[in-house]
Amino acid sequence: MSQAQASNPDLEALAAILGPELAHFAPLIPQAMAQELLRDDRGFIARHQLGEALLARLRPEMRHWTTPDVLRTLDPRSPFARNRMQAVAGALAPVACRAFPGFCYYPYVPFGHVAEGRSEAPLIVAVHGSSRNPKDLRDAYATFAERLGCFVLAPLFPLDLTTRVPDEEYKQLVGDRVRYDRLLWAMVEELAAITTTRFSRILLFGFSGGAQFAQRLLHVDPGRLDGVALGAPTYVTLPDRDRGWWSGIGDFERLFGKPLDFEAMRSVPVQLLCGSADELDCDIYDAEEMGLDAAAYAGYGRNRQQRIAVLARAWARMGIPTEQVRIEGAGHAFLPLLEASKPFFERILLGAGVP
Repeated sequence: MSQAQASNPDLEALAAILGPELAHFAPLIPQAMAQELLRDDRGFIARHQLGEALLARLRPEMRHWTTPDVLRTLDPRSPFARNRMQAVAGALAPVACRAFPGFCYYPYVPFGHVAEGRSEAPLIVAVHGSSRNPKDLRDAYATFAERLGCFVLAPLFPLDLTTRVPDEEYKQLVGDRVRYDRLLWAMVEELAAITTTRFSRILLFGFSGGAQFAQRLLHVDPGRLDGVALGAPTYVTLPDRDRGWWSGIGDFERLFGKPLDFEAMRSVPVQLLCGSADELDCDIYDAEEMGLDAAAYAGYGRNRQQRIAVLARAWARMGIPTEQVRIEGAGHAFLPLLEASKPFFERILLGAGVP
């Protein structure tokens, strides 16, 4: 940077944001984009999304362009480039699922992936609990995803008040009208097609009700998953053929049209997460509704910590290894558990050793 440029406070601030390796790009950053960065306005681009691949494509004639125009020019092939007020990468607005109208998902498309023209990338699927906050889960993975070149897909499974269990259907996978495993894979396939990206690995995180969904999806499609982090599931599915789905697996083949593949499940790294202060008794279902006798119901556990422990012991007997993490001081909140999943996922992506 020249002496004249260095005297510009905005350029100095931009150089500091970019860091020493990228500071020389500061004079090329368009004015609108610069203001977003300086104000930390993440409407289109955030500090963590800036890399050499993206910045090297900025041109002097873009200096007075708006940020959306810059991004559309950098990736004109993307269907997102047709938008006037949305970015073509980063944390995007919810996208409707074409195969299942009425459902949508929140994607994160890494800028580095777009800028370098990559054809494959890992994908993190993050599934909400009963509070249905997919955007929060997606946003919480954004910096991590950009750093490791991951896509993120956070589905929204809304309440359907015309069904028998409006709040619970997606957690059980089998609804009155929808198979939620098929719905999720349709979203994954559509995002891959839209972005012309092959998802080389798929990592799955679920919180609370989303962890119930994630655990049950592991039963149905273990061969499609490379790692699963279960954040404080309220109820778990035990490997008991004397119980029906979902507390057990007795009618699994009838419901899903294929046998349960425990061998494939054994090859998927699993992390079990719960906060030390997550101690509330969970009495949503009684013994009769779960198909349990009194002894089995008593042994199932009263709260999430106990139920995770019961699941871990049952899976250990089946040869399914798990990594159990207790987050000290955390209650039933998604963020501490999601943060604890990141080192686990990073080890999987880097091949650094997991159970």
